[in-house]
Amino acid sequence: MLKQNYISLTSSIIFFIVIVGLCVLSLNWADFKKIYEVKEVNIYGTTFFDKSIIEEKSNDMMSYNIFNGDLKNYKDEILSFDHIIDCKISRKFPNTIDITIYEREPIALINSDDLIILDSEGVCLPVEYCDLSLPILTNFKSNPELYPKGSTTTSTNVLNSVALIRYTKDNYSMIYDEISEFVFNENSEYEIILKNGKTRIVLGSKNLQDKIKYLSSFQETLKEEKNIKDFKYIDLRYSKQIIVKEA
Repeated sequence: MLKQNYISLTSSIIFFIVIVGLCVLSLNWADFKKIYEVKEVNIYGTTFFDKSIIEEKSNDMMSYNIFNGDLKNYKDEILSFDHIIDCKISRKFPNTIDITIYEREPIALINSDDLIILDSEGVCLPVEYCDLSLPILTNFKSNPELYPKGSTTTSTNVLNSVALIRYTKDNYSMIYDEISEFVFNENSEYEIILKNGKTRIVLGSKNLQDKIKYLSSFQETLKEEKNIKDFKYIDLRYSKQIIVKEA
């Protein structure tokens, strides 16, 4: 009888210890899980476009366990935006997520049914998330089918213009920064209108990169006395000569 009581008491003590142990483990597990709840999401690489749309997506990650969050799903959602080429999402323990965005580079605007951004490869992007001052392509065909959102424009003239604008931006940024409009005129020639609203530069239809070089060289010859903005008209269509008209 005494032995049975001893066994019963021992079993009760063991049961009590197990219950207490489970409670302690439960509390510790809850604390452990809380440590790994996402508290911070860092977004990098949003240079040209408004990052608020990425922040909206990242808010869904908050309070998720860093081990269990479906990062691939978040990446797919971010990549659904046309202006994003790629993104990388990584965990930083114990409770931080880093998102690195790789954007398309907006380089010009064109007006179709809606105003459309063109990136440096001629891909058509919505304007909703970009607040940059960009050159406007003028007098080009505006048929909506030429500018499929998220895809490259099918207009050869627009692609040629984008390539030249990209070349100008990469090599002669001071000229690019002054461009207000890039015009395809009635003679199928390319022109530049500067931001001052009064200077018109006629490039012609051939050797366009060379024309930008000539324009830059002409600017350098003016030194500090004048600027290309001081002219009303600059004609670069003719070999070995530049025709100008002062404002």
